[in-house]
Amino acid sequence: MGIEVRVLGGGGEVGRTGVFLRDSSRSKGLLLDYGVGFDDYGRPMFPEHVKPSDVAGIVISHAHLDHIGAAPLFYISTKPRVVMTKPTLEVSSILIRDMLKISSYYIDYTEEELNEMINSAIVLDYGGEVDLDGYNIAISNAGHIIGSALTYINTPSGERVLFTGDLNTVNTYTISAAEPWPGEVDAIVIESTYGGVEHPERHRVEKRLVEVVEATIDGGGVVLIPAFSVGRSQEVLTMIASEMPYVDIYLDGMPREISRIYLRNSKYLRNPDLFRKALEVAHVVRDWNDRRRAFRKPSVIISSAGMLKGGPALYYLKKLADEPRNAVILVSYQSKDSPGHEILEAGSIADLGISVKAKLMWFDLSSHAGRRGLLNMALHYRESLRTVILVHGDNESRDKLAKSITEALPGVKVYAPMNGECILL
Repeated sequence: MGIEVRVLGGGGEVGRTGVFLRDSSRSKGLLLDYGVGFDDYGRPMFPEHVKPSDVAGIVISHAHLDHIGAAPLFYISTKPRVVMTKPTLEVSSILIRDMLKISSYYIDYTEEELNEMINSAIVLDYGGEVDLDGYNIAISNAGHIIGSALTYINTPSGERVLFTGDLNTVNTYTISAAEPWPGEVDAIVIESTYGGVEHPERHRVEKRLVEVVEATIDGGGVVLIPAFSVGRSQEVLTMIASEMPYVDIYLDGMPREISRIYLRNSKYLRNPDLFRKALEVAHVVRDWNDRRRAFRKPSVIISSAGMLKGGPALYYLKKLADEPRNAVILVSYQSKDSPGHEILEAGSIADLGISVKAKLMWFDLSSHAGRRGLLNMALHYRESLRTVILVHGDNESRDKLAKSITEALPGVKVYAPMNGECILL
């Protein structure tokens, strides 16, 4: 008897996470996330294949495409039950439909399969449990984005496994820190995105960002904040509306629709009233007249896309970049192939002919735990923990986190598998 954990995606890389867990007493196993990544040309890349007939069910940790974007592939030939929270179901539907509009040529499924997945969903709240083919599944708050979940699996043979997905161990303006499930865990499959670094203290980053916004507004400038549509936009909106209620805030792009989902699922927020008030005072951009009005006087504009790969943020950047009184504040991760990374490195985007004279800054508002937070998640289960499997991180980050865990928990086996590798528990 034993448990097989096979890494399908996220091994030695950030993105397209997929983990297949199977108890040897069962012919079928659980698929934990099944996401999509993108190559340098924007083409989708999928995790390694697993036979749909081998899948008893799918558990989705959260709505980001690198954790759910490939899951509808299983609804071409089969219809496995899929477990997720209500916010994850609603947000992922929007993100996948948007991806299909852009990349459908490279994707084998259509909206029909997406709808089949939605109809196959088992919606759980935090603290909820469900049984799929002898695998008992329970979830709690992962602290990453709205509805993100830590997944606990009690396997048919009694092995207790925690799959973290992406997690955050500090409170933010919108989401409470991860809440470990009470009880013992034998093995953890944990993300390692920032396994080798520590984030600066959150409250200091927030304080400095507010100071920059305030100084720019006082100087007669406009602040552009390109931000991820899910999570970061709502976080920044709540922060600025709470700390500077007198400032005009404009919300543009996909964050508008995602924010309505946040409002409908406000019980998942750290302070629902705070977010509700923030959204009430924000000017939601509905058309080009609103868009042009947004920068005619000192204001804050929060818009997709967070890496400046598209969206209304590029329009605003072209309008605001040439004025030194203005500020462009990046608050999201910037991949090396992104215009956001280029603009931070060179102060310009060559292909678009944009040169930035406005103040240009980046703030670390990551929704991922740093090294200490990840280590603490393992330490929480030190009495029972025997195995740690590191995913969703580059090799350097995984190696550093593996070293930290080994030093803190010398009796625990730590693995850093590549895609396709299998660990036997």
